[in-house]
Amino acid sequence: MGRRWLGLLVLAPLVLSGCGKDSSSKEAEKAAGKSWVVVANGTPTPSAAPSRAVGKSTPFPTGFLPLPTTTPAPTPTGSFACPPVKNQIINGADATAGTTSGTVTWYNPATADIVEYRITAISQDAMLGNQRDIGWTVVTPGATCGYMTATIVGLDRQTRYVFSVDAVSTRSDSDGTYGKTVARSRVVKTS
Repeated sequence: MGRRWLGLLVLAPLVLSGCGKDSSSKEAEKAAGKSWVVVANGTPTPSAAPSRAVGKSTPFPTGFLPLPTTTPAPTPTGSFACPPVKNQIINGADATAGTTSGTVTWYNPATADIVEYRITAISQDAMLGNQRDIGWTVVTPGATCGYMTATIVGLDRQTRYVFSVDAVSTRSDSDGTYGKTVARSRVVKTS
């Protein structure tokens, strides 16, 4: 008995697939010989200006390997006296706290795009309500690379702070500036 049902289940879709033919399917069969895509030949007209952006040529060769031997060599930034610093190291500031002030030391790579440094103290003690704004202390970068020091005043006594150093740099692709955090200190507590 189980085999009889299996046979009916297999044949049922075959029988049902012939159902449901209507007049629209007959019309589609008649129109199958005709093309429903119409193509009109035209003439190309050159445009007065290029329709895409025109880029600058690069000194680096493009194409498939092997590259020609005239490939320009990369020039290293920094020197033995002024080594480059990785931008990803964020905990690069050292801070010492006084009674109501803190002194922050960070590395200045002395690149031409840095306009100024902004240093602030961020309270790490949870308080109810609005937090007191310390503000920014603005420091002009030195012409030579090395460590710079700034003092933040007006801090609260017996409070834990993290000092943050932001570098304001000029944009190479526009006429504006942007700021990003380049160094942060560990938590220090005022006395």
